[in-house]
Amino acid sequence: MVSHLSGKEIMESFEITMVQARTAFDQGNYKEASLHYLDAIKKVTSDADRAVVWSELSVNFYRMNAFEQAFEAAQNTLNYDPDYKAREDIYRIMGFSSHALGNLEAARKYLEKSIQIDAHSEKQQLAVFELAKLYFRVRDYTGALKLFEVIELPLRSNNREYWLSLLFFKGFIHYYRNEQEESRKAFDELLKHAQDSKRKATGLFGTAFLSFSEKDYLKTINLCEAVVSHDTDFFDKETLGFLTAASFYNLGRTDVFEKYYEQLMQTYPNGRYVEELKMLKEKGKPQD
Repeated sequence: MVSHLSGKEIMESFEITMVQARTAFDQGNYKEASLHYLDAIKKVTSDADRAVVWSELSVNFYRMNAFEQAFEAAQNTLNYDPDYKAREDIYRIMGFSSHALGNLEAARKYLEKSIQIDAHSEKQQLAVFELAKLYFRVRDYTGALKLFEVIELPLRSNNREYWLSLLFFKGFIHYYRNEQEESRKAFDELLKHAQDSKRKATGLFGTAFLSFSEKDYLKTINLCEAVVSHDTDFFDKETLGFLTAASFYNLGRTDVFEKYYEQLMQTYPNGRYVEELKMLKEKGKPQD
């Protein structure tokens, strides 16, 4: 069917539809907003406006946890306007969506593109944070630390929860770089400012690593127990079990070690510490 609407009427219809989409988005009605945005695409008359619609739709899809659609919408934005004025936002959505879809290589690529454009504005702090976490994950501790240092003070002032998470990663970065004093400072600061049990558990977890590396095995056991008492659903019980088992072994309590060994092998038959546990078991009692 051929439209008999004038150019002015089409533009007015497009603008009305965009107002409806943005209103629904602001109200958190993302499914309704997506329908209005898709309707707006049918009415748009220029590639520049088309890019704007796809850009806003990418954010809307991301809020819906529709990550594939969010990524595709972001791509469409750049297809219609390669010089889109807020490319850092588009790359951020592409990076976050890739991360949610498990494509860590793509996530890193697009987040790097995003912060190359802007690494210092408040809206980009979470992009820098997530990229730093990706560097940490691939053991690029120097790269991760540099990024965390960019956002540490702003997060401390504007987003305390992310700042406390940053301290957790910072503590482990220094730990893996054998900078034990700096590691302890980070975990101590985390414990000082943590206001809930789950957050305190993460600080105690880091401190347990330090105690184990210092061969203070009794303290390590107590810290591992404290982690669970603060957070019964702690995210890494496998490591807590290993640290506890290995500490009992080094204290000469091979009887207790055996119990933890059996439990860990049963619960985590393909776990990260299987080989180390088997090696301790085969060695028998530790040498004085």
